Amino acid sequence: MWHRARQFFEAGKQPAEADIQLARERLAPDLLQIFLGQHPRDVVHSAGTARWLLERGHDDPDLIRAALLHDVAKGHQRRADRVAYVLAAAINTERGLAAEGSRFEVRRAAARSLVHSEAGALLLRDLGAPPRVVDLTLRHHAPPRGDAMLVLLQEADSAN
Repeated sequence: MWHRARQFFEAGKQPAEADIQLARERLAPDLLQIFLGQHPRDVVHSAGTARWLLERGHDDPDLIRAALLHDVAKGHQRRADRVAYVLAAAINTERGLAAEGSRFEVRRAAARSLVHSEAGALLLRDLGAPPRVVDLTLRHHAPPRGDAMLVLLQEADSAN
Protein backbone atom coordinates (compact mmCIF):
# COMPACT_ATOMS: atom_id res chain seq x y z
CA MET A 1 0.00 0.00 0.00
CA TRP A 2 2.84 2.40 0.83
CA HIS A 3 4.22 1.82 -2.67
CA ARG A 4 0.95 3.00 -4.24
CA ALA A 5 0.72 6.01 -1.92
CA ARG A 6 4.27 7.02 -2.85
CA GLN A 7 3.43 6.67 -6.55
CA PHE A 8 0.40 8.93 -6.09
CA PHE A 9 2.37 11.68 -4.39
CA GLU A 10 5.26 11.47 -6.85
CA ALA A 11 3.01 11.44 -9.93
CA GLY A 12 3.68 15.11 -10.69
CA LYS A 13 7.44 14.74 -10.56
CA GLN A 14 9.31 15.92 -13.66
CA PRO A 15 12.25 14.04 -15.18
CA ALA A 16 15.70 15.11 -14.03
CA GLU A 17 18.57 15.59 -16.46
CA ALA A 18 20.08 12.39 -15.03
CA ASP A 19 16.95 10.47 -16.13
CA ILE A 20 17.33 11.74 -19.69
CA GLN A 21 21.08 11.15 -19.71
CA LEU A 22 20.66 7.55 -18.58
CA ALA A 23 18.32 6.92 -21.50
CA ARG A 24 20.65 8.70 -23.95
CA GLU A 25 23.48 6.40 -22.89
CA ARG A 26 21.43 3.20 -23.20
CA LEU A 27 18.97 3.63 -26.06
CA ALA A 28 19.29 3.89 -29.83
CA PRO A 29 17.84 7.13 -31.29
CA ASP A 30 14.42 5.66 -32.28
CA LEU A 31 14.00 4.06 -28.87
CA LEU A 32 15.16 7.23 -27.13
CA GLN A 33 12.44 9.18 -28.93
CA ILE A 34 9.66 6.92 -27.66
CA PHE A 35 11.19 6.97 -24.17
CA LEU A 36 11.12 10.78 -24.23
CA GLY A 37 7.57 10.73 -25.62
CA GLN A 38 6.20 9.06 -22.51
CA HIS A 39 4.24 10.95 -19.89
CA PRO A 40 6.80 12.68 -17.61
CA ARG A 41 5.80 10.43 -14.70
CA ASP A 42 6.57 7.35 -16.81
CA VAL A 43 9.95 8.80 -17.81
CA VAL A 44 10.79 9.24 -14.12
CA HIS A 45 9.44 5.79 -13.24
CA SER A 46 11.26 4.02 -16.08
CA ALA A 47 14.57 5.74 -15.37
CA GLY A 48 14.14 4.86 -11.70
CA THR A 49 13.47 1.25 -12.64
CA ALA A 50 16.68 1.13 -14.71
CA ARG A 51 18.67 2.91 -11.99
CA TRP A 52 17.40 0.44 -9.34
CA LEU A 53 18.81 -2.42 -11.42
CA LEU A 54 22.12 -0.70 -12.11
CA GLU A 55 22.62 0.17 -8.44
CA ARG A 56 22.32 -3.53 -7.64
CA GLY A 57 24.87 -4.56 -10.25
CA HIS A 58 22.45 -5.71 -12.96
CA ASP A 59 23.72 -4.17 -16.17
CA ASP A 60 22.61 -6.50 -18.95
CA PRO A 61 21.91 -4.10 -21.86
CA ASP A 62 18.57 -5.73 -22.75
CA LEU A 63 17.39 -5.66 -19.14
CA ILE A 64 18.22 -1.97 -18.79
CA ARG A 65 16.57 -1.15 -22.13
CA ALA A 66 13.45 -3.04 -21.03
CA ALA A 67 13.44 -1.15 -17.74
CA LEU A 68 13.55 2.14 -19.64
CA LEU A 69 10.87 1.12 -22.16
CA HIS A 70 8.46 -1.26 -20.41
CA ASP A 71 5.64 1.31 -20.05
CA VAL A 72 5.95 3.15 -23.39
CA ALA A 73 2.40 2.34 -24.46
CA LYS A 74 0.54 3.70 -21.44
CA GLY A 75 0.07 7.10 -23.02
CA HIS A 76 -0.93 10.21 -21.15
CA GLN A 77 -2.88 9.49 -18.00
CA ARG A 78 -4.13 11.88 -15.39
CA ARG A 79 -3.43 11.05 -11.78
CA ALA A 80 -7.11 10.24 -11.26
CA ASP A 81 -7.01 7.80 -14.19
CA ARG A 82 -4.14 5.91 -12.61
CA VAL A 83 -5.82 5.81 -9.21
CA ALA A 84 -9.06 4.52 -10.74
CA TYR A 85 -7.19 1.78 -12.61
CA VAL A 86 -5.18 0.67 -9.55
CA LEU A 87 -8.32 0.54 -7.43
CA ALA A 88 -10.21 -1.39 -10.11
CA ALA A 89 -7.31 -3.83 -10.50
CA ALA A 90 -7.22 -4.37 -6.73
CA ILE A 91 -10.74 -5.76 -6.90
CA ASN A 92 -10.35 -7.42 -10.32
CA THR A 93 -12.71 -5.05 -12.14
CA GLU A 94 -10.19 -3.30 -14.39
CA ARG A 95 -11.61 -5.00 -17.51
CA GLY A 96 -15.02 -3.55 -16.70
CA LEU A 97 -13.57 -0.09 -16.29
CA ALA A 98 -11.56 -0.22 -19.53
CA ALA A 99 -13.31 0.92 -22.71
CA GLU A 100 -11.18 2.15 -25.59
CA GLY A 101 -14.04 3.92 -27.37
CA SER A 102 -15.63 5.50 -24.30
CA ARG A 103 -16.41 9.19 -24.12
CA PHE A 104 -14.85 9.14 -20.64
CA GLU A 105 -11.08 9.59 -20.50
CA VAL A 106 -10.76 7.48 -17.36
CA ARG A 107 -12.15 4.49 -19.26
CA ARG A 108 -9.91 5.11 -22.29
CA ALA A 109 -6.87 5.43 -20.00
CA ALA A 110 -7.82 2.18 -18.26
CA ALA A 111 -8.00 0.49 -21.66
CA ARG A 112 -4.47 1.69 -22.47
CA SER A 113 -3.23 0.47 -19.10
CA LEU A 114 -4.86 -2.90 -19.62
CA VAL A 115 -3.02 -3.56 -22.89
CA HIS A 116 0.13 -1.48 -22.43
CA SER A 117 2.43 -4.49 -22.20
CA GLU A 118 1.24 -5.96 -25.50
CA ALA A 119 1.01 -2.61 -27.26
CA GLY A 120 4.46 -1.60 -26.02
CA ALA A 121 5.98 -4.87 -27.20
CA LEU A 122 4.49 -4.38 -30.68
CA LEU A 123 5.76 -0.82 -30.85
CA LEU A 124 9.24 -1.86 -29.75
CA ARG A 125 9.29 -4.76 -32.22
CA ASP A 126 8.28 -2.43 -35.05
CA LEU A 127 11.08 -0.03 -34.09
CA GLY A 128 13.64 -2.83 -34.20
CA ALA A 129 14.25 -3.24 -30.49
CA PRO A 130 16.17 -6.39 -29.55
CA PRO A 131 13.88 -9.44 -29.24
CA ARG A 132 14.68 -9.86 -25.52
CA VAL A 133 13.60 -6.25 -24.82
CA VAL A 134 10.35 -6.88 -26.68
CA ASP A 135 9.77 -10.10 -24.73
CA LEU A 136 10.49 -8.53 -21.34
CA THR A 137 8.17 -5.63 -22.14
CA LEU A 138 5.43 -8.01 -23.24
CA ARG A 139 5.66 -10.11 -20.06
CA HIS A 140 6.51 -7.52 -17.39
CA HIS A 141 3.15 -8.13 -15.65
CA ALA A 142 3.03 -11.89 -16.33
CA PRO A 143 4.13 -14.75 -14.08
CA PRO A 144 7.92 -15.06 -14.47
CA ARG A 145 7.92 -18.84 -14.96
CA GLY A 146 11.59 -19.19 -14.04
CA ASP A 147 12.83 -16.23 -16.08
CA ALA A 148 15.38 -14.64 -13.73
CA MET A 149 15.72 -11.51 -15.85
CA LEU A 150 11.95 -10.99 -15.82
CA VAL A 151 11.93 -11.40 -12.04
CA LEU A 152 14.54 -8.63 -11.78
CA LEU A 153 12.54 -6.33 -14.06
CA GLN A 154 9.40 -6.95 -12.02
CA GLU A 155 11.20 -6.27 -8.74
CA ALA A 156 12.65 -3.03 -10.10
CA ASP A 157 9.28 -2.00 -11.57
CA SER A 158 7.56 -2.63 -8.28
CA ALA A 159 10.22 -0.72 -6.32
CA ASN A 160 9.62 2.38 -8.44
